[in-house]
Amino acid sequence: NFITWQRSSCQIITNFAKEFVKWGIIMANRTATSVLFGFDFQANAAIVLMLENIKDMTSIRLEGAEDIEINLNDGSCLLAQAKAVVNSSTDFSNVLSNLKKSITSLSEAEHKSGKVKELIYITNTPNPFKEKQLNPIFYGVAQRDYSSLPEPLKDKINKIIYEIEDPLDTSKFKIQILPFETDNDNERYKCVMNAIGDFIPKLGNISIAKDNLHGIWIKDIFRSGTKRTSDIKLTKKDIIWPLIVLVTQNENYDEDDFDDSEIYELSRSYETIINTCSEKYEFVTKVLCAYNSFYKEAKQGERKRKFIETESCKFAYIFEGESVFLPSTLQEKLLQIIVRNILNKRIQIDNIKNAVNL
Repeated sequence: NFITWQRSSCQIITNFAKEFVKWGIIMANRTATSVLFGFDFQANAAIVLMLENIKDMTSIRLEGAEDIEINLNDGSCLLAQAKAVVNSSTDFSNVLSNLKKSITSLSEAEHKSGKVKELIYITNTPNPFKEKQLNPIFYGVAQRDYSSLPEPLKDKINKIIYEIEDPLDTSKFKIQILPFETDNDNERYKCVMNAIGDFIPKLGNISIAKDNLHGIWIKDIFRSGTKRTSDIKLTKKDIIWPLIVLVTQNENYDEDDFDDSEIYELSRSYETIINTCSEKYEFVTKVLCAYNSFYKEAKQGERKRKFIETESCKFAYIFEGESVFLPSTLQEKLLQIIVRNILNKRIQIDNIKNAVNL
């Protein structure tokens, strides 16, 4: 009987252990999914806040002074706490806890960061206060500053900050809702894509795929948060230059623009080198600055031709980093193509830079 009991006990323990391990794996998976979902929301929320402040922004970083840190031209900054709920339409169990944690964190960050312009709690829940009696005040994409909230909601915030030794300045505090839910990418990123879609026409008459720009920004912004030194930030130039490259990289060469078929063939054979040089921000800026001060009184067509013929050689240093050996005569011809390529793009480049105050 003892042996039978022992075997039975062992079987019960084994079954329990299996179920416990299975439960642990499920809970670990759920936790990991929730964490990754939160990171995804944080990076996309950063894009939305960045576009809202693009003209005044100098740099952006995830996990800087706060979840999202945006630095502005006047030396101030915008700090945001980003909290996401996986099932945001139905799960309100932790929304008040998220609100409290965010207000506490923003309070600490405000007093450490010096000049702070805005303190933002950005989330995907439509009911951040877990209200049942009040009519909903957040519909879709929404933002409300503290002063515009109904008194019962102000009271909830006041109750939270009453327990904080150095609470945040409520005149700077804002709650922002960014719908972000489901495993369907078109639905999850819909509001972020709408923000990008509203931004693109402001850059002039350009054609660019929203999803391409979204993918680049997500990668770069997310990577900014992985830097161990919080002083390393993504500048506005870092954000906008890939956009300029996307807009201009598909510009086709017109054979009529070239003096002979040899130049035309070179532009095809050395397309990678030409595009690489043409997409370097500092180099492009130097070429355009030199062109702007070159023979301003000359006619446009003549000015461009003379600049290419006489000034291109001054930029030969661009080839110093190239591992491919290029004879001097070939360098000269490639430089003329590169400079011509940049000058052909200058109007689009200037339009984009002016639109974002770069």
